[in-house]
Amino acid sequence: MSAATDTLPRLAAGAVLAIAIGYILHIGRPILVPLVLGVFVAYIFMTITDWLRNAPVLGRFLPGWLAHVGAIVLIAAVIWGLVLMVTGNIAQVERQMPVYRENLQALIDRFSGLLALEEVPTLPEVFQRAVAAIDLGKVVGSTVGVVAAMLGNILVIFIYTAFVLMERRALMDKLERLADTPAGAQRIAAALGEISERIGRYLTLKAFVSAVVGLASWAIMRLVGIDYAEFWAVLIFILNFIPYVGSFIAVLLPVALSLVQFGTLGPFLVALFGLMAVQVAVGNFLEPKLMGRSLNLSPVVILLSLAAWSALWGVVGAFLCVPITVIMMIIFAEFEVTRPLAILLSQDGRIDPGEEAKSPSRSG
Repeated sequence: MSAATDTLPRLAAGAVLAIAIGYILHIGRPILVPLVLGVFVAYIFMTITDWLRNAPVLGRFLPGWLAHVGAIVLIAAVIWGLVLMVTGNIAQVERQMPVYRENLQALIDRFSGLLALEEVPTLPEVFQRAVAAIDLGKVVGSTVGVVAAMLGNILVIFIYTAFVLMERRALMDKLERLADTPAGAQRIAAALGEISERIGRYLTLKAFVSAVVGLASWAIMRLVGIDYAEFWAVLIFILNFIPYVGSFIAVLLPVALSLVQFGTLGPFLVALFGLMAVQVAVGNFLEPKLMGRSLNLSPVVILLSLAAWSALWGVVGAFLCVPITVIMMIIFAEFEVTRPLAILLSQDGRIDPGEEAKSPSRSG
């Protein structure tokens, strides 16, 4: 009874602390989101740099500064390739727009006939009614504001990234010096190492799984003949990092385009069931087998963290909800007050590295 009596106050105190932290994260969103993205970009940069320096053949002859330059060039090439892909697809959409309009009007006529409507609306009428129901001034103003904010955030993110990279070693030393004893410093170093190892493993495996989903989806879309298959494959790769919801959106967008592009249900159904089959097969078989229990997060916790971080930080929170929750669990496990919260966040209640190593499910 005494252990349970001691646990309840600690759990309540941890819950109060978590609520306070959530409030701070919400009101500090304009400052914290660019900072977190800057740290995330810096982590990706350091991971690519370490990968280049540890390459079997290239790493022996590659100096440190050249590895940093190579990481910058690789990241810039990926960004530039995405920009070229988007701009090229926009031009192709403009050329294909008359075909899409005809097919969409044919679909409207068909469904109006099925519903036995006396007056069949034309596509211009549908657009006019939609435009009339929308305050274009407000939409344009908000769009300009969002674009300006994105451009400003990109600049701020890269500034944060540069400073994080410059102060990487000093920051690690500062965090370790927060401890009063050498044992405490070792605990902090171990926690930082565990965070880096888990997040790195998650991002690597998730990128591989997302690439498999993207390639398989690209093959299906090319087989069906859906336009912009390469763009949709890249978008599916990116959206697959959002748990649960990302997979649904990744299937919905190209499937909706297939209906407008072909104007018939045949390609639409093939694309729908084909892309869904890829998501189900990878999500239920390949991804659990590769990920295993490496994250040690409950599926319910992942779903709740998706909802919570999306409410706090929007799309950025949706993408980063899993890494942030893993970091929270590791940090909570280091303090007696928040340790019960770490146990609740975990999948099996084991939050110590030694316990996880001894777990039968991990050993197999």
